[in-house]
Amino acid sequence: MSKIDERAARLFVSIVETEEARIAGAILSDYHATSAAPLIGAGLLVPDGPVPAATSLTDHDDEPVSLEWSPEHQAYGYFSPAAGWVTVEEKRLQVYRIDPLALLQRLAARLDLPVKARPAERISGTLWEIGDVRLPGRGGRVPVWFARRLTDRDVWRQVVAYLGGRPPADFRVVVTTSSTPGLAEAELSRHQIIALDDLVNHSAGLIIEPTYLAAQLKTGPVSRAADPVRHAAGFRHFWVGDREFKFSGDKRRQIVEYLFNAWENGVESVSTEVMFADLEFKSSSRMRDIFKDHEDWRDLIEATGGSCRLRVRELLEQQRARAD
Repeated sequence: MSKIDERAARLFVSIVETEEARIAGAILSDYHATSAAPLIGAGLLVPDGPVPAATSLTDHDDEPVSLEWSPEHQAYGYFSPAAGWVTVEEKRLQVYRIDPLALLQRLAARLDLPVKARPAERISGTLWEIGDVRLPGRGGRVPVWFARRLTDRDVWRQVVAYLGGRPPADFRVVVTTSSTPGLAEAELSRHQIIALDDLVNHSAGLIIEPTYLAAQLKTGPVSRAADPVRHAAGFRHFWVGDREFKFSGDKRRQIVEYLFNAWENGVESVSTEVMFADLEFKSSSRMRDIFKDHEDWRDLIEATGGSCRLRVRELLEQQRARAD
């Protein structure tokens, strides 16, 4: 399966979230050539017909110009008073659209679905049912769906009406390329909406990791009481009891993962210098610089006297005290 890096994945998600889910070839060629290639190669972006217009490449300072077919040049182009006939490359005329089926198949590539499961479109161009997925650590299968453009009010109302009118037996997961903060999930009882970005390993791109999905679920047999310290999405999310910490940036996530592995192996604290060396950080690296602008990292990590550790014990004790 084609490798799609984080930059290409973000480009594709931005296209998915547009109303028409299309992008001009000229934009891809001028601004996203490197990222577009693997998306086209994977069949996620497919040609959707040429357009007989383009931006002037010579004397019109980015003004749009109408194109005409030249039998002599066997190509589309336009006449410029300054440069004469100007041929426009075919790839610049092409419009590309997303292929929803290719996207859904890629998303589900590592999910344990029934053999006969096939993605099914439920709201045209908006909502698809992927199927019932078996996940690590869970007894029953979990219904997983996919939706786009949920931040659009009209789209949101359509999705709420459709899913609300067909309630799940237990609960249902909706994976989305949309931004999830601000979505009124309370309008959809027994549903959990999860951002795709929290479910993919960016070294592969646009493929849902089953372990990430299982760790994100708020309902069912995987409980925080039974597993008080857990993580998801490559340590983008980290929980101690009911306290959640979010980490962006590779270095931050690598540090949290390193300290978690130490904690899980019974190591109370580690040398900061040794940790930086193991992670191949610069010797001049400092924790306070790496976590600059992260408002609550010190609640999770204690870094003093050249060593650091996770404050798991203190956080769980605080939560037990509040519960009492």
